[in-house]
Amino acid sequence: MARTWLVLLLILAVAALALMVPRETARAQRLEFASPSDTAFKGSVERVQADLARNVESWRGARDCGSPARARAALKPVLAQWLGRRMTDRPMQRLARWGYHSGEIWHEAQVIEGQPQCRAGFRRVIAFAEFR
Repeated sequence: MARTWLVLLLILAVAALALMVPRETARAQRLEFASPSDTAFKGSVERVQADLARNVESWRGARDCGSPARARAALKPVLAQWLGRRMTDRPMQRLARWGYHSGEIWHEAQVIEGQPQCRAGFRRVIAFAEFR
């Protein structure tokens, strides 16, 4: 009987240690893109920018949540919609350049029922468009 309690106590101690070990966190690489500048038209440039982080859904997976490819895939539809709206807001202006940059992506790695899982999303991603 004492031996059973000792084994049970040992199992509980190992489980408590496993919960105290910090979870592995990783960051996606810095995401950046800027289209080449359209120099055909000279003149003043109007720059419009916005933080799209709240509009981009977080993504989940078993592994690789911190990959730049996964982050770009989540960003692409929101960015296209935002850029399209900016272009229709300015029908008389020409899009000279657009892009985005982000250095703030959050990432959570955890083990649920013995299976590794992760979740990630943007804290901040700035999209910009320049019109002439």
